Amino acid sequence: MKKPWLYTAIAVASALSAPAMASGCEDLVSLSLHNVAINTASLQPAQTLPPDPMSGMTGSSPQAVEIGAHCLVEGKIEDREGVNGRYGIRFQLRMPEDWNGRFLFQGGGGTDGFIAPAIGTVPSTGSTATPAIKRGYAVVSMDGGHDGRGLAFGDDQQARLDLAYAAIGKVTATAKTLVRTFYNKAPAESFFMGCSNGGREAMMAAQRYPLEFDGVVAGNPGFHLSRAALGAVWDVEQFEKISPKGKLYQALSQSDLDKVSTAILDKCDAQDGLKDGLVTAYASCDFDPETLRGKLDDAKLDTLIAVMNGATDENGNPIYTGWPWDPAINTPGWRAWKIGSENRPGLHERLSVPSTGAVFTTPTRKMPDEPNFVELTENVAEVGGYFDANDTYMTTFAARGGKMVIFQGLADPIFSATDIANWYEQTQQDTGTDVARLFMVPGMTHCGGGNGLEDFDPLTVLENWKASGNAPEAMTVSSTPKPVRQMPLCAYPNYAKYTGGDKDSLQSYTCVVPQ
Repeated sequence: MKKPWLYTAIAVASALSAPAMASGCEDLVSLSLHNVAINTASLQPAQTLPPDPMSGMTGSSPQAVEIGAHCLVEGKIEDREGVNGRYGIRFQLRMPEDWNGRFLFQGGGGTDGFIAPAIGTVPSTGSTATPAIKRGYAVVSMDGGHDGRGLAFGDDQQARLDLAYAAIGKVTATAKTLVRTFYNKAPAESFFMGCSNGGREAMMAAQRYPLEFDGVVAGNPGFHLSRAALGAVWDVEQFEKISPKGKLYQALSQSDLDKVSTAILDKCDAQDGLKDGLVTAYASCDFDPETLRGKLDDAKLDTLIAVMNGATDENGNPIYTGWPWDPAINTPGWRAWKIGSENRPGLHERLSVPSTGAVFTTPTRKMPDEPNFVELTENVAEVGGYFDANDTYMTTFAARGGKMVIFQGLADPIFSATDIANWYEQTQQDTGTDVARLFMVPGMTHCGGGNGLEDFDPLTVLENWKASGNAPEAMTVSSTPKPVRQMPLCAYPNYAKYTGGDKDSLQSYTCVVPQ
């Protein structure tokens, strides 16, 4: 049976001739909306968009994308003079000629401040899944309420609120009005999809705007962003204790990390039935880092154990959760964030630490070399109250049939897989077991990268879940490039166990409960 949104797509596609589409698109520039300036509205021919220059922040594919004819609208919401310059929420909306009746909000990354091309690529750098706009979605993206990747916006109260959550609601209302005006029909379904901060925004959309969204895809979400930021500051402080000043990258050598990775594999690789360089049975991996004593310098090992156990304040109280021991700890993506390299300082050092002081503390401050974490944790809690997307009570979203598909790299060095697992378990208790599914990705770092398989399609998983009503028990993941290996990413807490046969075949695995 055809879905209502499919009839909408057929009707709209047949009703909009090319001249009518061009006229209707260009007319949007004169549409009067409160506190909204439409800067451009033009019909765009089929074209190839260059690789997204911000893919490293959003997790989107770093490949060029061919898209069909569409109406491109760009504008700004609430243009205003702020405490230190002009502010507003810039957005980009693309509405395809062959609309499928659906709307997708594409999340950002980092601290936003840029507009990614509104095409809805699946936010994992290794994914080859079809972008949303090529499926027929109308897609919107935004800059989060400030322009540029600097952190001065943290001094502006409204800019903080917009980045935290408010811009999502404002852009959603504006974009849906434009979609309804252009197609003469409101979207039948509305989704949000993003990774990193975009994943946090996806979760925020479900939690703060449950009446506006029917489903979200949240990848490696920074949902506990204020605490993760504190954890990053703490991590940097620990690694500084064992490295020369200004040379954080010397805290751990590549040889050190290779030894750790090998030890994890020796202990846990075969627990899923197959030695393949991946620890799929992560929940039962009882790796003891003390087995590395004598192989790593004691100070290095003690520091690494402290970091992996999770940040604590001066009184031993936890600040942020610990991390699973995944063998991809020796890959470039882990090092890039935690300690960096000789030619490129760590991202925690040059992004997470400054943003903690500029965005998450009140008033803003420069992080001292040795912060008081008891005081800092209390201060950051105020901002965390409206910045973190950690609500576990989502009954309105669930009652409307809202669904969440979450994917998380087990080797993510920014946002802990343990943290999202804790949230997921509590959400199942508070909201129910039919609102969300969590898929852990062995060997993946942050929004792609690492040593695992990372070509998957969570948007199709969400679409199928919404259409059938059947919760997904697994999501297929493939290797790239060829030869292709496939296996299931099992819904948490299950994992993919090898049952025999061709290790590259999906049929050689089954999802089982961890022992």
